[in-house]
Amino acid sequence: MATDIVDKELQALRKARWETAFADARVQGETSDDCKATIVIEHLIQASDVSHTMQHWHIYKSWNQNFFMECYGAYKAGRADSDPSTT
Repeated sequence: MATDIVDKELQALRKARWETAFADARVQGETSDDCKATIVIEHLIQASDVSHTMQHWHIYKSWNQNFFMECYGAYKAGRADSDPSTT
């Protein structure tokens, strides 16, 4: 499952969904529990994507390889500004 944390549009979309799900109920109206659960899970997935740096070396290496491929794919698809293979 890709989190695509370098994609600015997806980050903005996630932030907007969080704001919508947890906005003041008096202003926003009733928000479904499914919507709240979905956005919380999305944030947990992002946290797990970053937390690999605190794991054993082979897990760190594996996650970094996956992250590089995700960043490179985003760059090739035009969703990222910089090529991760040149940094």
